[in-house]
Amino acid sequence: MTGTPSIRKFDTDIPVKATTGSQIVWASGSFATGALFNAMALFALFYMTTYLGVEPAIAGTIILVARIYDGIIDPLIGAISDRTQHRWGPRRIYLLIGGLGLGASFALFFNLAGLGLSSGDAISPVVITLVLLLYSTAYSVFSIPYLAMPPEIEPEYDGRTRLMSFRLFFLMLGVLAGSAGAPALVQATGGGQQGYETLGLILGLLAVVMCLIVFVGAARLPQPPRPQREADLNAVDLLASPFVDTWRVLSTNAPFRVLTLVKLCQLAVLATVLASTPYFFGFVLEMDEAKAGIYFGLFGLAGILSIPAYRFVIAKFGKRECYLVLLGLYGLGLASWYAWTPDENTALLYARAVLIGLFSTGTLLCALAMLPDTMEFDRLQSGEAREGIISGVFTFVENVAGALGPFIVGLILQANGLIQSQSPDIVQPPQVIEAVIWCFSLVPAAFSFLAVPILLKYRLDEATLDRMRLMKR
Repeated sequence: MTGTPSIRKFDTDIPVKATTGSQIVWASGSFATGALFNAMALFALFYMTTYLGVEPAIAGTIILVARIYDGIIDPLIGAISDRTQHRWGPRRIYLLIGGLGLGASFALFFNLAGLGLSSGDAISPVVITLVLLLYSTAYSVFSIPYLAMPPEIEPEYDGRTRLMSFRLFFLMLGVLAGSAGAPALVQATGGGQQGYETLGLILGLLAVVMCLIVFVGAARLPQPPRPQREADLNAVDLLASPFVDTWRVLSTNAPFRVLTLVKLCQLAVLATVLASTPYFFGFVLEMDEAKAGIYFGLFGLAGILSIPAYRFVIAKFGKRECYLVLLGLYGLGLASWYAWTPDENTALLYARAVLIGLFSTGTLLCALAMLPDTMEFDRLQSGEAREGIISGVFTFVENVAGALGPFIVGLILQANGLIQSQSPDIVQPPQVIEAVIWCFSLVPAAFSFLAVPILLKYRLDEATLDRMRLMKR
């Protein structure tokens, strides 16, 4: 292949800042990724074991295989977006391609049962895997270039917290749509297989619309300089280069390395909770999808309302310090589910939704606000613009965590004798009920607590970035 540009060199002397309106339009793209990520994490394992008749360990493995595939393509997509020369800029074209594929593949997954590809057909697991690979590809094509854009949109340290608070607002709206609206939609459209088919079509179409809005709005965002063409790369070098660049980033950027490990633990918390939610509400609490929707509705609303307060608190006490406290509180809130008893007042259930929603949102904002800082650190240290590679690694970690939850839950349920069926009304044995409680409480709490000592090793702050900027001048 000829004419492949190298990684862009970055000019730190002329920072450009997008208008508030453009920042908000860009941030709205998180609605699509948040809604589909949460709906997939909430229902993928349950849908496969209940309506496709797949064994839980196999279903969890299918999800894990799709995420391992992400580990191969994410660095490639990130590097390609760093090197892309296009009149729309290096990122925008992927917002269009990825957004269209994202909605279509999501809708296809939740319509597999209606296409007759049930567990009675030997090809069913293969088809499920292929559809999830398609979904993973589209998710990465959209989200990696999208996540690489913040340093190009907002050059200021505290301004990034503000920018990411806009993104978190739409992300939490997506969480509401994916974790609260999705169960309600399934219930309102007849439940069962029909409900999931409708969910796939409606949520997939909504995601496409939101991605198109971001694609159009991105035309008004600051565009980084196009990379200059240097030496041509042969096919082997073209494939190897993204992985070499990824290794260089991970080996030289300690703040990003720490943040990545923390994010892995944090998202494993969310993925484990979401994967076990249908089982917990159905088998333990004996509540329908609508009640689960109310729970996550309170969870999301509490998070959205807390965002302005978190911006103030983070600015006053620091990103890392707030992150540490919130991770501990998040873990305690989740662990409290292990103390649940059948005669517990319903008000306590919804009180947990509010508190856990507050803590979860705070941890997300801290992580999102710190990511552009690690990108600038890399930029100042290396003299290269490798945001695509960094966002590729970060998205890969997000996807791995999204698979780790269902994989762990699937293995635990399989080991304890979950009866898989194409009917959700089957009576499960007592050990399965106990396993579900563990998956919803102590297992995710352990991931949250594990993130705390890792985060203590994070050392990047505003003063460090200021010193590095001065040295570059």
